[in-house]
Amino acid sequence: MQEQKQDSPDSCSLRTNPNTGIPSAQKHVHDSPHQLAASTSCGGINEAAQKFKSGLGSFQSLLDELVISVDRERDELKRDLDELEREKKLFNEEKERVNQVLNDNEQIVLNVGGIKYTTTVTTLRNAPSPSLFSAMFSGRHSLQASSSPDGSIFIDRDGRHFASILNFLRDGKLNYPPDGTDFKYLLELRAEADYYGLNGMVTLIDRYPYNVTRVQRAAALNVEDSWMYEDGQDEVVLNVDRPCQLLGVGLCGTEGGLTVELDVYEVDPVDHSMELCTLATAAQSFTKADGQVLKMLLPSPVCLLPDKVYMLSALIKGNESYCCEECLDVVIAGGVRVQFHGWESPNGTNEQRGQFPEIFIRAL
Repeated sequence: MQEQKQDSPDSCSLRTNPNTGIPSAQKHVHDSPHQLAASTSCGGINEAAQKFKSGLGSFQSLLDELVISVDRERDELKRDLDELEREKKLFNEEKERVNQVLNDNEQIVLNVGGIKYTTTVTTLRNAPSPSLFSAMFSGRHSLQASSSPDGSIFIDRDGRHFASILNFLRDGKLNYPPDGTDFKYLLELRAEADYYGLNGMVTLIDRYPYNVTRVQRAAALNVEDSWMYEDGQDEVVLNVDRPCQLLGVGLCGTEGGLTVELDVYEVDPVDHSMELCTLATAAQSFTKADGQVLKMLLPSPVCLLPDKVYMLSALIKGNESYCCEECLDVVIAGGVRVQFHGWESPNGTNEQRGQFPEIFIRAL
């Protein structure tokens, strides 16, 4: 009996090639479990490597964007620094020119419309830009003195009010009585202040009630029946059809005495109870001697614009007062159309009756 040898896993056997008839050796290879596990592990590593390469590409892209952003910021900072250096250089050059032109304490003579005034460069430089004087003595312009012996500088303006201009430049105040009524003088002085670019002086002049237009909305003032003050404000809501200034209000008088706290608000055009901002506040006390209509002016004019809605709110404390009735919805005065809106005040008054018989405006 012949022993039959079994092929080992890696043994070779001779097989005849059917096409050539030549025996060939064929190796029998069988994958072991360790080889299968290694193949699976290699596949996982490859997949992880691909993901890492993909993530590395995204990181490189973000890094490139960051580098570009940093370069851009660096360029912008360099431009800003160059601009700052340029402005600093210009400022130093102008400062040098100013020091060369005139000494601050040097006296100077101005011939304003034939009237001569002596002052100093320091006083004239008290006027902030964009005033005419700050430009004249900035060093950017050459000043030519007249042929007069005193070497004065001629300004072709009315010199009658220039003393008031100089006094304002010296102390920043308008030397005019608070209860002054020479509005012709104020208008002339305002024209000069406006020409010289003295905006602060123009603002002070505008606090005076020149060119006042009285907007009378009450058809009747009831002085027979008194109005008892309780909690809550008396209010009126209005708008105008062209720009103007609100200078103050006229309130109903009293048989005794009272104190008024007045606020002016810009309110929402639809919901008047929503206050958008406070424009002015004022407080004042009155007695019977002040008359049937109490004139209360604001510390500064309030500009009223056509596309906005405003509320006047007065908290009145004291004795009983008169009451205005049959108030008009629309009043046209000084070319300004004033529309009064329907509104119920906290103290029970409305657009038809209350404590505001009139207001004072200035048309612009």
